[in-house]
Amino acid sequence: MFNDLTDDESALKRAVEAFAQGQLKARIAPFVEQHEFPSDLVRAFAGLGFMGTAYDPDYEGGGLGTRGAAIVAETLAEVEPGFAAIYLCNSAPMSVIARFGSDALKREWLAPLCRGDCIASFGVSEPHGGSDVASTRTRAVRDGDDWILTGSKVFSTNAGTDLHGLSAVVAVTDPDKGAKGLSTFVVPVGTPGFRVGKAGRKVGWRIAPSVELFFDECRIPGRLMVGAQGEGLRQILTTLSLGRILVAAAALGLSRKALGLAARYGRDRRVGGRPIFENQGLTFPLADAMTQIHAAELMVRNAACLADAGRPFRLETSMTKLFASEMAGEIVDLAVQVHGGYGIFEDYEVSGLMGEAKVLQIVEGTSEVQRLVIARELLQHVG
Repeated sequence: MFNDLTDDESALKRAVEAFAQGQLKARIAPFVEQHEFPSDLVRAFAGLGFMGTAYDPDYEGGGLGTRGAAIVAETLAEVEPGFAAIYLCNSAPMSVIARFGSDALKREWLAPLCRGDCIASFGVSEPHGGSDVASTRTRAVRDGDDWILTGSKVFSTNAGTDLHGLSAVVAVTDPDKGAKGLSTFVVPVGTPGFRVGKAGRKVGWRIAPSVELFFDECRIPGRLMVGAQGEGLRQILTTLSLGRILVAAAALGLSRKALGLAARYGRDRRVGGRPIFENQGLTFPLADAMTQIHAAELMVRNAACLADAGRPFRLETSMTKLFASEMAGEIVDLAVQVHGGYGIFEDYEVSGLMGEAKVLQIVEGTSEVQRLVIARELLQHVG
């Protein structure tokens, strides 16, 4: 299996690297330190068209699919994982509109998102439900041609920023149908009854605010339903699976960053007059880490190819997200260990990566959720 990029993918990677290694790397540190959303940097990035990488050129996208989006997420995460989070959390609502929305809805909302006119957030998780989408309590009640939303969501990343233009929200429209009674809506910012809570400070994704969303008899025109009534669960599960590919790609970029920091420190650090890399207790684990990164890269590429080919991909994305996010935690832990006592000081960049790795093991379904998905698939094939 060759892992070559196409010419368009190579050009995309170079362009994202130019932004990441240039503007982003030079300017991002103060925002990370202050847990502040970098509006100007996000606006500059979005203005280059990167937000639309995956989507149909008919809606002003780049047409490079999930493979292209994974390249963007990985490349950004290798410089600043929080910026990759802004990108991948914007991709989720874009994906649900792109895959399931009407042509009119895509022209109204996907096209401006692809252009970078605004960014979006996802409203799925609720305080009592965690990863269980089927336990959604937010309600949408029909009123003529409109729907009235009532309820709340948690952990909605990108909401409340000055670039926030809409949230894609799942709600119960058919209470008697259980999990089959969910539908998805686009809720524009500024809609009466739609309110955004205050962002908390996180150990990772520090520049990507995650907030609670509140809907108090929020009236939504019927044209803003994504797809047909009752299709919400299928839409959200598909979108979460796509998101897991991007989380895995971000974990891949974070792992490369951590390994690079460890390798450079180990090469230059001398103890007792000798480079610490003469100690096989350090070099062998780093060799294992490099091997894991290669395996994760192949898994990410394979899962993205399945998604772009329209083939089943839920199992592969769960395995990829599980492997890559757990790997990132292990490699970051190793990188901190290589730095010794210095690794726990904030003056050293590696110290901040532990929280970033932990976030990736939780978002888009925890590692435990991924193991449940994988185990269920395994049991279905046991003779």
